[in-house]
Amino acid sequence: MMKYASIEGIPAKLSRLVYGTTGAAYSGDRGRAFECLDAAWEAGFRTFDTAHSYGKAEEVMGEWMASRGVRDELVLLDKGCNPGQKDLAEPEVFGAETIREQVKCSRERLQTDVLDLYILHRDDPSVPVDEIVEVLNELHADGVIRVFGGSNWSFDRIRQFNAYAEARGLTGIGAISPCYSLAVLKRDPWGGSVTISGEENTEFRAFLEKTQLPVLNYSSLGRGYLSGKYNPDDPMKSVASSIGTGPIAEYYSADNDERLRRAFRLAKEKGCTVSQLCLAWLFAQPLNLFPLTAPGSAAHIAEAVASFDVEITKEEAEQLLNVER
Repeated sequence: MMKYASIEGIPAKLSRLVYGTTGAAYSGDRGRAFECLDAAWEAGFRTFDTAHSYGKAEEVMGEWMASRGVRDELVLLDKGCNPGQKDLAEPEVFGAETIREQVKCSRERLQTDVLDLYILHRDDPSVPVDEIVEVLNELHADGVIRVFGGSNWSFDRIRQFNAYAEARGLTGIGAISPCYSLAVLKRDPWGGSVTISGEENTEFRAFLEKTQLPVLNYSSLGRGYLSGKYNPDDPMKSVASSIGTGPIAEYYSADNDERLRRAFRLAKEKGCTVSQLCLAWLFAQPLNLFPLTAPGSAAHIAEAVASFDVEITKEEAEQLLNVER
């Protein structure tokens, strides 16, 4: 059964699992997209992730909310300002004007007056945080965004943002959306990606544990590497039949493969799927996590929600992660 939590400043409760709108459901077939969104809603999803750069996803989400009359019952996570994204038609300028324009455009596409969570998709560390803090606070004061934060933002830049805001009596970052899963990201697929996994991010995670800052983590199953479709002991069959080479190129390492082997064994012991176990591992962490997932069928949606029925002890969680030999 789905679980829920609150974020200060957002009236509706968030589902602990966030439904992503970038997968097969948004292939251009609105009928199929609506079926997936309906299935997610019936399964208890109440937090939905979309972005200005996700093609027609915002329009479809807006049409679905309007047709179902559910806008006030759900939480919208919308992302914008995406400098450095490799596959964008035109490079985006990181600055206040881009943010203003995209917030206006996203609200129109989504047919909503307010964005519950507005997350900056990427960062440009060469630009001072000053005008970014100011414009987000301006939009917050105008009532068009409720809580704001960053997705691929480093710990250092988050501290810069918050220090500037605190010195001027402004609001700081209220949520982040980095990459995070049992598997440690090894190769950046898009450029400018930020993960909180790995030993090098121990201080970052300690800050997140202490503050309990909401973390809406993407690639919660390693883009399919942890879905159970990839078997590290039979990699060629896995590539040919399921997830392709991308996620494996991004996550392959001896340590990650060992983590996945252990996940297969523990999932068998617990009578669950590998993907359910890996989602349960996230909820065993001492962080305030809202993992993003993008199941493209009612069966996969139900499988994801059933991960809440899988219990992992602290010792089991540590044994899955720590594979030093």
